[in-house]
Parts: sequence; C-alpha cells; structure tokens
Amino acid sequence: MTRLRLRRRAAAAAIGGVALVLLSACDGEQQKNEYVPPPPPEVQVSHPLAREVTRELTYTGQVTPEATVELRARVQGFLEQMNFKEGQLVKKGDLLYVIDRRQYQAAVDMAAAQIEATKASLLGATNDAKMAEELAAQNAGPRIDAVIKAAKRDTIAAQLEANEASLADARLNLEFCEIHAPMDGRISATKVDVGNLVGRGEPTLLATIVQTSPVYVNVDVSEADVLMVRELVAASGQDREGLQPGQVAPGKWRPVVLTVPGRDQYRFDGHVNYVAPQIDQETGTLRVRSVFDNAKDMLVPGIFVSLHFPISTYKTLLVPDAALLSDQLGRYALVVDDANKVEVRRVKTGERRGTLREVSEGLSPADRVITLGVLKARPGNPVTPKLVELTDGAAAP
Repeated sequence: MTRLRLRRRAAAAAIGGVALVLLSACDGEQQKNEYVPPPPPEVQVSHPLAREVTRELTYTGQVTPEATVELRARVQGFLEQMNFKEGQLVKKGDLLYVIDRRQYQAAVDMAAAQIEATKASLLGATNDAKMAEELAAQNAGPRIDAVIKAAKRDTIAAQLEANEASLADARLNLEFCEIHAPMDGRISATKVDVGNLVGRGEPTLLATIVQTSPVYVNVDVSEADVLMVRELVAASGQDREGLQPGQVAPGKWRPVVLTVPGRDQYRFDGHVNYVAPQIDQETGTLRVRSVFDNAKDMLVPGIFVSLHFPISTYKTLLVPDAALLSDQLGRYALVVDDANKVEVRRVKTGERRGTLREVSEGLSPADRVITLGVLKARPGNPVTPKLVELTDGAAAP
C-alpha cells in the first residue's frame, strides 16, 4: 500500500507540473497578443495668411476696336491699283486704291480754261463799264449804257465765281480717285478687285480698316453694384466735386485689369474712360467703357475677356479653399489645438483668390488649420501635425 500511494503522489505531482507549464504558456501568449492602439494620423497644417486684399467687381465683356472705318469709292471709275496686302497694318495717309483719273483730270483742265476765259471777259467788261460811267458823268453818253455795262460786268464776275467753284469740285473729284488710309489700323480683305467699275450709282465698299490699338471693352454693371460703389465713395468722404463719373481723382480714371480666362499671359492694365449718364431701364444696368493699350496686337477684337474693377482694400485671412468643408450648417475648418486634438471651427468665407479663400470670421492667424489629410482627422481625436507655411503665390489670380 505504501508503494501504491507513492506512485499516486508522483503521478499527481507530474500532472500538476504539466498543468503549471501549460498555464504559464497560455499567460505568456495572452500578454503577447495584447491590443496596442495605432499612432495618431499625420496631417498637414498651416497658419492662415493675414493679408490686405482688394475688393473688386468682375464682369465679362468683349473686346472692340477703338474705331472701324469703311473705305468707299466716292467717284465712278475703273479701279486701277491696290497698293496693300490684305490683312496688313497700314498707316494713316498710305495710298491704298487708285481709280482711273483721266476723265477727272480733263474736267479739272476744262474748268481751269473756263476760268481763264471768264477772267478775260471780266477784264473787258470792267473796262467797258468804267468807260461808260465816265462818259455818263460828263454827259457825253447815255446813263442807261453805263447801267447795262455795269450789269454785264457783275454778271461775268458772278460767272467767274461759279467757274472757280466748278474747278474746286473737279479737283475734289480728282482727289477722290486716290483713296488713302484715314487712320492707323489693320485692313481687311478687299471687296473689289482691280479692273472692276466702282462708284456707279452708290459709294462702293472697297475694304475696312480696324484700329486695334487701343481697344475698348464695354460692360454692363448691375444697379446693385453701382449703388454699392457710390456708397463706398460717399463713406470715404472723398470730395467728388468736379469729377467725372468713373474718375477717382481729378484727371485720374479708375484702374481696370483685363484677363482672359485660362490664359495667364493675357493680363493688361487699363482704365475706365466713359460711364453712361443713366441706367438702362430695360436691363437695370449701367454701361461702363474701359480702354486698354494694345501696341503688341495681342488683343483681337471680338474675344471675350474678364474685367476686374478694384473698389476698396481691407484686411482678411486666407486659407486653402480645399481645407474648408461644408455641411448643413455652413462652412467650417478643422483646427488642431494645443493638445494636438482636432476641433471644428465654423467660419464665414469671402471671395476666392487663386487657390486660397478669404475667411472673415472664425479663425485667427495663430490657428493651425488642417490643409492636407482632412479625411484622416476626426473631431476630438489626436493627430500628428506637420506645419507647412502658406505662400502668397497661392493667392495669385
């Protein structure tokens, strides 16, 4: 019995040891698989840019030439010369067309000959009238003869004036045989080829000259914007006496910037040079015309452009437009606080400037706004912020 008990005790001890080993292994495995939370997500943050910006009105208009002139034949005749290449730039005074001059030169010569003949007749009639007047004064001749010869003299003098007028008209018609450029500009394709008869029954259209420098852009400003500008001017206390509409100071017109959507190289500075005296009752708008230098001939008449009218300046904060989110309550930004936790800031936004947008309320220059990694940030949760400085280049239009 003693040996049997010893064996049972030895077996129990062995089983207990195995159990302890198994429990110890399970405990180690449990410690090994314990959950470890992931690190906070990394996000990019930036401080809002504090800048002074310009409030402006933007309208779309169409470029128009300063002047367009139609070249027409003012006398009848066959077209002899065309002294230009279609589409080229011409200068004021350039000879463009020549019409057959021969019949008009003959008319000038005939009118000049008639004048010479009339002058000779006038000289004889003047002498006769003078002699008859002297004889009548000495009672050596009848008074009626002096009156008749004086009337003949005056008639010939009037005829001389008529002949001189005819000569001037003939010379004018001869001058019309040459058609010169009335201004600088680009000439269109010719409407009539050399050898054709022009000016028969009506002034034949030959070509058109378009003056491309400077150019105009007309826009129709809404009544609300007109009143807003007038209110801002009145609030500034500026003396408007003696100023024309569209001027910001005596002799200084309101500046305007012209841009072409999608073409950064098209950016021109100009100024307002005309404001309509009244609002159009049908459209409720005010016509405003601006002028731009086009010496390099980059602005083609007819293209659509955007005009930016600076109105006033003010201070504001700028943040990337992509960092501003929206929900049913409006727009908001995600900001990282001092404890690196995300919080929601309701903001009031303004105009967009490049890739940035104005924020007038809700943020301060010291705030750290999440600009990249917004989808990884959750309000109330921690994040790992990486500060990146914003640049003014992002605000460029």
